Amino acid sequence: MKQIIWTSDYLLDDKARKEYENSQRYLLDDDDYKVSDAEWTEVTNDNLTDERMNLDKQIEGVVIAFADLGLWNGRRQGYKILGHNINGIFNVSEDENEWYGDGFNIRGSLSHHDGTHYVLYRVAKDIDEAERIGEMIYNREIDEAGFRKKTRSLYPYVAEIYGWKTGRFRRAFQKAV
Repeated sequence: MKQIIWTSDYLLDDKARKEYENSQRYLLDDDDYKVSDAEWTEVTNDNLTDERMNLDKQIEGVVIAFADLGLWNGRRQGYKILGHNINGIFNVSEDENEWYGDGFNIRGSLSHHDGTHYVLYRVAKDIDEAERIGEMIYNREIDEAGFRKKTRSLYPYVAEIYGWKTGRFRRAFQKAV
């Protein structure tokens, strides 16, 4: 089950835009009010700012991203070490972005004019371990499955913030915290 953290598809959500426009008409007491594209973009980006604040939580360990990169010259794998704060997941973005939980992991789908990056965000024990894992990704010594084995899920931390069910992660997460 996909649990959306934030998506740029909100910009294209006509229903949400209409609801916003109606609420502004009521608040401004102006039946002719029309939301501009620029204002709607600002409102949507403010929602992203809210999610950054929601996920502004330090964790024990280091958030690291494993990416299947869509580039002009084909697909490649890459990584980025994002630090000790969950909201570091937002430090990697493109033209169209979606961050979500898949029930086990936190993932991102980041699209641009050349393709789409599929990103898996996980937690390494410390910065040294994150750098070792990053080198292995860079040298193509591990793939996503190997990355998952060497790291732990970020999902329980995000699930705790949003009140998502964690199932099998609950016991292990509570012991770690």
